[in-house]
Amino acid sequence: MGSVSAPMRLPTRAVAALGAVVAVVLSAGCAGTPAGRTGTPTSRPASTTTSTSTTTPPASTTTPPGTVKASLAVVGCTTTYGVPLPSTSAPLHTSVEVSIPGTLADDLAVYSDDRGFMMLLGPKGWTCRAAYGADGSGGVVVSPRGEAVPEAWGAGWHLSAGSSAEAIIGSETSACQGCGVGQACPLFAAAAREYQSEFGRACPQSRPTSESVEQLGPGVVAFQDPPDLVGDGNPSGGQDPANGVMTYYPMDNNGSWIATCTLPGTEHAICTSALDAFISWYGRQ
Repeated sequence: MGSVSAPMRLPTRAVAALGAVVAVVLSAGCAGTPAGRTGTPTSRPASTTTSTSTTTPPASTTTPPGTVKASLAVVGCTTTYGVPLPSTSAPLHTSVEVSIPGTLADDLAVYSDDRGFMMLLGPKGWTCRAAYGADGSGGVVVSPRGEAVPEAWGAGWHLSAGSSAEAIIGSETSACQGCGVGQACPLFAAAAREYQSEFGRACPQSRPTSESVEQLGPGVVAFQDPPDLVGDGNPSGGQDPANGVMTYYPMDNNGSWIATCTLPGTEHAICTSALDAFISWYGRQ
């Protein structure tokens, strides 16, 4: 499949094997997770709506011209944990090889929590932080220096209409089964069925009708929230579109993973590269 394109062309590149997963799962519950997704989320009206096809034409199935394998510097993020972790002397890799447009090779970096559980591709010179709860769920937020990012960014960052806030956020629900189906049920029919079976009621979140969704494979979807729409994107609702990808594999203890890139239209290629990298690291065929 082709490359992730943002914001008007949704991701369609093939996903690679799942990368190293979070190894800090300490409980099957969802308490204290910065991702903020519990087994019974209530942030949107109840609905059984699941993903539908977008009318956006399919993307190219060939590698975009000018793509190169670039060695990008890895930036370590300040990281907090819900419980103490054993000390480790293994340092982060200083660089990671990533397939990106050659024109962006000097403009991007890879951001990671201090254990390397999750990586995000983003603009060079931005700042980042990471947080994981007691159950192992959590993720990484990357944003421009000086931008105010809410403490509870993982629970959903809803921007006011016209907000110029920019960010790239990745998160995962770990082994919390209720958290995974709660996150994925608006976009995956299988997750909606599992939620109904597990909790005895329909998925409590509905996908906004203006949100574009494309099924990329059995366990990966791409979505797009247009400007001023609060949708599945985190963050979303501001003046810029929010483009994202989400994974869900039924009965998979690795949980559901989601990444959102919210940037101005002039930086479409950065969102394209960031989402491509995320699904190549944390999706699977």
